[in-house]
Amino acid sequence: MCMYKDLFDDERQTEMRRYFLNLANTVGIIKSYKKKEVINYEGDDFVGIVVKGVISQSIISSKGNIHPLYLLREGEIFGETFYFCGGENNISTIAREDSEVSFLLKDKLNMELINNPEGYRYFIHSITRKFRIILFQLTNKVFNDSMGKVADTLLRLSSCTGEGPSGRNVINMVFTHQELTNIIGCSRITVTNCLNRLLSEKIISYEDKKIVINDPEALKKYIDLILD
Repeated sequence: MCMYKDLFDDERQTEMRRYFLNLANTVGIIKSYKKKEVINYEGDDFVGIVVKGVISQSIISSKGNIHPLYLLREGEIFGETFYFCGGENNISTIAREDSEVSFLLKDKLNMELINNPEGYRYFIHSITRKFRIILFQLTNKVFNDSMGKVADTLLRLSSCTGEGPSGRNVINMVFTHQELTNIIGCSRITVTNCLNRLLSEKIISYEDKKIVINDPEALKKYIDLILD
């Protein structure tokens, strides 16, 4: 079993998605975005709920370097930290594919949380999940060599992108080598060499351009794991 499965609880994630999709369809304002279209939003006046497609959030340096943070699917949200804490929005939000987002205005959200305080659980779940993703990205960069970074990232992505067909251990989105390079933080040639090594060892394979993890336990051997 993937080492991240217990930390990204599918049942709780499904429950959270169900809650936010219900809000999106009842009190939200839905907008459509084309693939690669930037989603501009400022301030703490609303929260966005992904209704269709996939939304990517990244941070971009002054020199144009990109570090992806999250991939948000149906029922997942963005803007919640600004809603609760305010501050400047320095996160780039882009539609990874044709997508729809439902925006919940602040007054609607305030009323929802007054009438249904249980809703706070789902916001806390979303924020906690994102904190864990950032935590594991950080520990991966600090503790692992190149092979370990690639192996750790593949396992984490397989836990966060949804289950593949027939419950197989598949990264259920297509990633280019450049996209993986941005996520992992190694050079493109290093990422390509590591992937080719894992392919030659039959630890991973490709199916419809998606990465299939054939042997998660073999991948874990490359990783400097965090102690329980």
